[in-house]
Amino acid sequence: MITLNRGISSIIPFIYALYLPIQSLFIPGFSSRWLEMIALALYLYSTFATLILYRGFDLPKLQAWSNMVCAVIVPALVIGARAQSNDQSIGGWVVMGTAVFLTATAVRQRVLQAMVGLGLLLGTLITAYGVAALASAGLAGAFVFVFTGLAVSRGIARATRDYEAFRAKEVLSLSNVAKLNAADQERQARLGQVLGSAVPMLSLISLTSKPLDSELKQSAKLIEATLRDRMRGRDLLTPAMGAEVQRLRSMGVEVVILDEGGTEELTPGDRDELLAKAIIALQDINQGRVTIRSPKGEDFKLTVVATVSGQAKPLLSLRL
Repeated sequence: MITLNRGISSIIPFIYALYLPIQSLFIPGFSSRWLEMIALALYLYSTFATLILYRGFDLPKLQAWSNMVCAVIVPALVIGARAQSNDQSIGGWVVMGTAVFLTATAVRQRVLQAMVGLGLLLGTLITAYGVAALASAGLAGAFVFVFTGLAVSRGIARATRDYEAFRAKEVLSLSNVAKLNAADQERQARLGQVLGSAVPMLSLISLTSKPLDSELKQSAKLIEATLRDRMRGRDLLTPAMGAEVQRLRSMGVEVVILDEGGTEELTPGDRDELLAKAIIALQDINQGRVTIRSPKGEDFKLTVVATVSGQAKPLLSLRL
């Protein structure tokens, strides 16, 4: 994304703002016009503060309100100073200069204060010079300046919203990638654990030249079931649940445990409490088939179903 330093982008308009009142310095007797000197000081402060002084893009509200007040005070002081010397002209720098810091106020996201300030400037000039000031005091240029600032303000606000939306999508994308990487690492770790427990038995079977006896077959079946549990059971296969699954299988119960992500949002403590309830409910089961499942996207987090072949009604049907 292309970015532009706010300080650098403020230098050119600030130089222009400094150029505007130079003409006043060459008016005969300017040093005696103390009202206009005060106006010039207020103008320079408002312009410097609005364009350069503050960090960030949004102008502080206090400064924005100060600019709005200066939009009345600065022209009023200049009008008063020139009235004292019977000079009926309004200095061109006053109108355009005020427009400069009002425009900067609008660009820096303080539209209300900029518009009110423009209205006050207009009212001040009409009060002093009548409706004729609309054509002769440079107000047309001031209006163009400020309304251009409003358009820039809206464009910047829109660009900022678009950028923030893009950043939010980027953060979400990076988060999803991190989750996938974590899940992949977890699968790799589980695969290592599974192979570590299965390799001894597989080695024994590979070294056996005779047909497997019933004890070895049962051990192989238990290892196969354990491998499936560790691959599919994930967070459901806590030590307590693992012990319960082994107890059920030792009595000949077929057990299927499936973690589909239904408990991902739970804390480890809440998950253990949920599984403890399931273990208590399974204590009376000694035959058939047990399915322990954590479906994702449901109102419940865990289902425990125990059935017996040939029997329609389940021995246990639990949703937690």
